[in-house]
Amino acid sequence: MPRGEFKLIVGNMFGNKTGRLMLEVDTLREFGRKRVLIFKPEIDTRSGKSKIQDYHGKTMDALELSIRDPWQALKIVREKESEIGTRFHIIAFDEVQFFPADSPFYLVVDELLARGYDVIAAGLALDFKREPFGSTLLLFAFCKGVQDCLWLNPLCAKCGKPAALPQRIINGKPAPYDSPQVQVGGKESYEPRCYECHELPGRPAPPW
Repeated sequence: MPRGEFKLIVGNMFGNKTGRLMLEVDTLREFGRKRVLIFKPEIDTRSGKSKIQDYHGKTMDALELSIRDPWQALKIVREKESEIGTRFHIIAFDEVQFFPADSPFYLVVDELLARGYDVIAAGLALDFKREPFGSTLLLFAFCKGVQDCLWLNPLCAKCGKPAALPQRIINGKPAPYDSPQVQVGGKESYEPRCYECHELPGRPAPPW
């Protein structure tokens, strides 16, 4: 069986990555007659149980996947295919940054592609510390060209320029560098910022 194709939707918070993922899925289902199975990490509780939700509030059903054992995705795919009596064409993953970089999530995606499934993934590129977030950037290795990656960034909440960074806010102030990397939240906890407007108190100075 030929290896599947991969597409990555990546960028900053509030760039509507989930919305673009949902648009891709809707298009594939309606016009391509493709069978698509969607996963989300169980740690992402913002959109409710077994749902993904775009920036405008539209939802779509999704299966929850443990970030500790993403290999379960293969078992779930087999079970769902047995239920419907046929094979899925495409496996989609939302919020892939929540799968840690040292987890086997990268290998799970590689195995799905090897088994002939097309895979679409959407995730946050950088965390509030300006550092790579989870498995997202690892997945660039599956992109064979620029056509396989869509980068979505919103506008800076301070100056209106393209904003590549999430600004975490705690009690109205920028979160310090030593805050935990993962803190699930939305507009109440984050806003998009450009590099010039991003604030990170306590960030270590370079050694020179």
